Amino acid sequence: MLTAVARSLSVLADAARRAGAMLLVFFAALTAGAGWYAATALRVDTDTSAMLDETLDFQVRAKALRAAFPEIKTDVAVVLRAPTMDEADAFAGALAARADANDAAFDGAFAAAADPFFRTNGLLYLETDELETRLTQMSKASGLVETLVRAPTAGQLFATLAENDALAERSKLGRDTLQSIYAELAGVIEASNRDDTRPFSWMGAIAGETGGDKPFMRTVQIAPRLDYSRLQPAKPALTALRAEIETLKAQNPRVEAYITGDPALRADELASVADGIEISFLISFLSVGALLFICFRSLPLTLVTLASLVISIVLTAAFAAFFVGKLNLVSVAFTVLMVGLGIDYAVHLLLHAQERRAEGLEAAAALRAATDDVGAGLLLACATTALGFLAFVPTAFDGIAQLGLIAGAGVVIALFVSLTFIPAAIGVFGVKARAGAVRRAGVDRFAQAKTGVAVATVIAGTLSLFLLPQSRFDADPMSLRDPKSPSVEGFNLLFDDPETSPYRVTRLVASETEAAASAATARELQTVRSTRTLLNFIPEDQDEKLDLISYSAGALAFALDAAPDKSAAPSADAGARALKARLESAYDATSPAGRLAVALGAALESPEGFAAIENNIFAYWPALISRLKDQLGADHVGIDTLPDNIKRRYLSADGQWRVDILPAADGRDPKALAAFVKSVEEVFPDIGGGAVQSQRSGETIARAMVEASLIAFAVITVFLFLLLRRVEDVLLMLFPLTLATSLTIAAGVAFNIPFNYANVIVLPLLLGIGVDSGIHLVMRERRTEDDGAATRRAVLFAALTTIASFGSLTLSSHRGTASMGALLSIAIGFTLLCTLIVLPVALRLVRRKN
Repeated sequence: MLTAVARSLSVLADAARRAGAMLLVFFAALTAGAGWYAATALRVDTDTSAMLDETLDFQVRAKALRAAFPEIKTDVAVVLRAPTMDEADAFAGALAARADANDAAFDGAFAAAADPFFRTNGLLYLETDELETRLTQMSKASGLVETLVRAPTAGQLFATLAENDALAERSKLGRDTLQSIYAELAGVIEASNRDDTRPFSWMGAIAGETGGDKPFMRTVQIAPRLDYSRLQPAKPALTALRAEIETLKAQNPRVEAYITGDPALRADELASVADGIEISFLISFLSVGALLFICFRSLPLTLVTLASLVISIVLTAAFAAFFVGKLNLVSVAFTVLMVGLGIDYAVHLLLHAQERRAEGLEAAAALRAATDDVGAGLLLACATTALGFLAFVPTAFDGIAQLGLIAGAGVVIALFVSLTFIPAAIGVFGVKARAGAVRRAGVDRFAQAKTGVAVATVIAGTLSLFLLPQSRFDADPMSLRDPKSPSVEGFNLLFDDPETSPYRVTRLVASETEAAASAATARELQTVRSTRTLLNFIPEDQDEKLDLISYSAGALAFALDAAPDKSAAPSADAGARALKARLESAYDATSPAGRLAVALGAALESPEGFAAIENNIFAYWPALISRLKDQLGADHVGIDTLPDNIKRRYLSADGQWRVDILPAADGRDPKALAAFVKSVEEVFPDIGGGAVQSQRSGETIARAMVEASLIAFAVITVFLFLLLRRVEDVLLMLFPLTLATSLTIAAGVAFNIPFNYANVIVLPLLLGIGVDSGIHLVMRERRTEDDGAATRRAVLFAALTTIASFGSLTLSSHRGTASMGALLSIAIGFTLLCTLIVLPVALRLVRRKN
């Protein structure tokens, strides 16, 4: 049967050679048309959840959650970090206002810090004792507030502080409250003396809103307008948002802003993958070209082979556009994979043609003889490689199934191009014999030492077995993304506050009562830190807190209503001298007050700088006054009085209540996250959310990996046995492959390259590609007893081109793609060593036995 197949392929190749120029023109037209079609029709979908079967139970729950609360998937979060609350709140409010005003790019924005409801009722969300402390501090500052409402100038502030410090010393009350003002003011003046800008934090000095050494963090939720006619639906909105942020940062340079959320993460990931693929493809192409020139020592054959590669890739892309339409973050790597896979058949065919030419045959006869030599092996290799890819198609992991389908078709296309285009090119340009004799490969000489190879194989195989149980699957999709991209940096910042952890689970219930009961039950679990429902936005002990606010409101309201009058305010330098003298006489130089005295002394040396100092001091003064006035208007809060921006996030349009359950441990710890999900799922089997999605996706993909590997191994074994009818040959082909697989898994453990969404295809792919080299060597052994130098050389350079192709993926900034390249390179490297070192030893042993 194989002989008949080889003859048929020989007839096909000979017919293509005779067609010559006509067939080359046909391929040129076909490639141009296919390239245009692929460029216009092929798209990329960066949604990792779409890479799994949507009928899976956890996928159904995720879909229901997104349907009830679509903003989970569509909203963008801007994470802000600033040294002071004043700057963070001002930036958040300004950004929300600008986004609200930009109807062309956004459907709305919400910043709790700037929302009128929270500005008015924010004090009610403090614990009662915390509220008392805050109100006490604000009341003590009411005299200063009144003075500055009348005359908000630097001179008035300095003079008032000098006077208040003396009064506080005599009364022995309230002096400590001035220290926070002194420390803040010293920082402002010191910065101004260095020609830096540092605004005064009134919220920290007056209202006690200090974050210590940690920056203040705020988030702004923005609903982008999505244009689904574009490859990146959120791109116009994200572009507009970045422009808005840059405009605000010009006025607030100390604020850091990170855009995150699903649309931003997907956009950055697509850019990361696209940039990485382009660089990888270029490096792969150049590396493969160089290796081919070394292999053939002929520029024409190198160019013909590269042309066949381009044709194979373009036709495969057209296939993907027609049968798939949208690539995912895994299948987008097919272009680089094809550089390695699509060239193997051409290398084997042309090296054997060169070998036959060296024996004295004419070009046509050499091509026929080469096709007879390797045709059956090429067909077997193509079939096993395709089966290795297609093994993922029946699994629930649609992402890898897509790559399997495309690459499986790609190797068939590559074989067809090699048996038609290359003979046509030979018919036009001819093929020359290699200069000099074909030399024996060094690895083959090394294989003569069969005892040493056998011992090394046993040792390596034994050691690798001990590492296999430590192999793991990393189910966190964030592990694949570029950690330096702004969206990932912003995402990771959310973990700084346990209450904003993005890794949480969610339960949907039908009523308020169920929501309260679910939250209470969840909080009893040790793995749960807290819960979040709409009921969390109803403050406790409201009557008591409102009484406290009302009691403190009198003095503060009087201070806030003072009539402006700057006429009697002292000058800045006069006030500074008075305050400096007072502080130097009353405080040690190392205290905050002493620091302020030194800073004032330096400022007095250049009095013209007081204008800038005054601007920095009072930059956020109007915001403080506005905030204090709002807080005095606090009132009872109920479900009906909550703003729509809050209600729609926890109460769906069809009446479903959302219960968020947050983990006690850091969600970035895989073991802690798994324990959290398991414990909550035991109580509430119907939960969904990002944490559940991550865990169940990992389990599904790990199962798909095992299933596909077993399917591929079984199908390839049966396929080879049915065609070869010799158990001995099948075992010889599979033995080095099995060893390479074990070594690859062990290397992944040793080098900390866990399996993930991207590189999970390694094992089934290894089963397909890895057996190819064994097929060629065993088929050569069956056909002739010569040294098979051309076959070994073809195996060597086919593997090297594959490694060069896969290795370039490691340069990608997308960590999933990079891990795919690293693990695939390791896999093919081990396959090459096992095939060229272990297999020849086994073949000689079998030959002697027979």
